[in-house]
Amino acid sequence: MSLGSERRPRGTAEAAVGWAAAVGAGAALLAWISCCVLPIALSLAGLSLAGTAWLAGQRTWLTFAALAVLALGWVMIWRRRRACVRASSCADPSRLTVVLLTVATLLTLAAFAWQPLFEPGLLAILRTLR
Repeated sequence: MSLGSERRPRGTAEAAVGWAAAVGAGAALLAWISCCVLPIALSLAGLSLAGTAWLAGQRTWLTFAALAVLALGWVMIWRRRRACVRASSCADPSRLTVVLLTVATLLTLAAFAWQPLFEPGLLAILRTLR
């Protein structure tokens, strides 16, 4: 058996962490939205989603879990790039993984900024729609 057939596909672990970071960051942002804006917007549309109260209660740990997975992903990318500088046979991180981590970073930043920056303006808009 050749050495090449024993290796994992390029970036499998990094891609998994990238997807996990993107999903986790999306869940964290959804949890922050579920506090006030989402239930009001749904009720104005004539819909209801009772699970938003439970999801809103999970927002702190979801945000910090997303942040931890995100940090792990960027560290993995940084280590791979650093190793590739030393060894020319190394493959660069996949573009998909970098894009997923970038999207996850933006979603996590939006989750942290949701309550002080976005929520007051959106609630004011929703009040005018009543």
